[in-house]
Amino acid sequence: MSKPEWRRWPWLSWCVVAATLIGCQSIVASGVSRPRFAVLLPMGHRDAELRHNFLQGFRLGQASVEACGEPFPQVAWHGTNSGDGPDPQLMPSSDLKLLVAPPSADLRAFAALADERDLTVLLPYQRGQSLDTLRGLEGRERLWPLVPSRQEDLKAMVAAAMEAGWGRAMVVEDPSALESTSSNTFVELFKAAGGIVESYEAQPVQRVDPSNNGRLQRFKDDMAWSWVPTVVVADAPDGLLSQELRAEQQQGRFGGGAPLTPNWIWLTEAEGLQDAPAVPWQQLGLQHPARGVAWAEFQQDFKQHTGKAPSLLAGAGFDTARLLALADAAPLPLSADGGVDAMGWLDPDQQEAVPICQAFDQRRRGERLRLKAVASDSRFRAGQAPSGQAMASLIE
Repeated sequence: MSKPEWRRWPWLSWCVVAATLIGCQSIVASGVSRPRFAVLLPMGHRDAELRHNFLQGFRLGQASVEACGEPFPQVAWHGTNSGDGPDPQLMPSSDLKLLVAPPSADLRAFAALADERDLTVLLPYQRGQSLDTLRGLEGRERLWPLVPSRQEDLKAMVAAAMEAGWGRAMVVEDPSALESTSSNTFVELFKAAGGIVESYEAQPVQRVDPSNNGRLQRFKDDMAWSWVPTVVVADAPDGLLSQELRAEQQQGRFGGGAPLTPNWIWLTEAEGLQDAPAVPWQQLGLQHPARGVAWAEFQQDFKQHTGKAPSLLAGAGFDTARLLALADAAPLPLSADGGVDAMGWLDPDQQEAVPICQAFDQRRRGERLRLKAVASDSRFRAGQAPSGQAMASLIE
């Protein structure tokens, strides 16, 4: 296998502090040079790891552009607090045409800003329930998601469960757990695939606060009476609900046939399952989220220079940098209403995705193209998340 283009450059070691300083310098410079592109980075205390992952991937993407002999465009970097909407005062330049939103952005606020300022907005990491609002959101034609929806991961988990013969299950969630946001979607997909969801409640998902002993006991009784062979757990492996149910099953007090049954299906992200404890029963979970076919090469390169495997967010940073560079390589196209469509040169229907250096040649010839991406299938469309390939399987 030939080496990908982005390996043909000397590595410049960036830590998160250096990357942030460079971002701050860009903010100062932006008032003079008035760049057309801006990136909003979450700068809260709890955002350090998220910011670091994105910037590591972004730097790799920038280097892949430079390896083609192409200059990287000037970008204005702006800090924002998590959960805040976009502040127009941070982006005063009337020349601004393309804005990169922070992860899990407020879609309504960014759609309104995009319409007001005639902007195109990239959503590098928008995966959760907010994407459901995108379908009916006015102004969605200005918003471009870059990574697959979390629903693609859940589809892979449902497919793996059905393949394993786990077609009858009870679903339980800790209402305070992040995983609970996926419970209802999983149920819908599971039923659509022919699965049966048992429930002793009016709703298909059993909501159990682990601190409520009465509610916890009721759920354990339901599982014992039903002899459901599979339980779907919407909680982290180290969550209070998971710990309680795991301890009960290990002692033979949870479900029929304990400790060997019921089987467990985790709704936790793949990274959260790495430290899942070994247990006597079978467990199924996500091995990796939906991503693009070029991921293997990216992962190898990322590991070589950072010593660790990349997250999907790092892959999104990589793709973001390359899209910014290509947008800057030729005049920006116009939309049907005469405004600027900074991503209008992308064609998701192209059969082949092209490597970055070839993409620059096609862009300058005025051709529409589909760029080879790592975090998705690279079929980018306004108002619609791309797809990708996720994998779920038994946890060994």
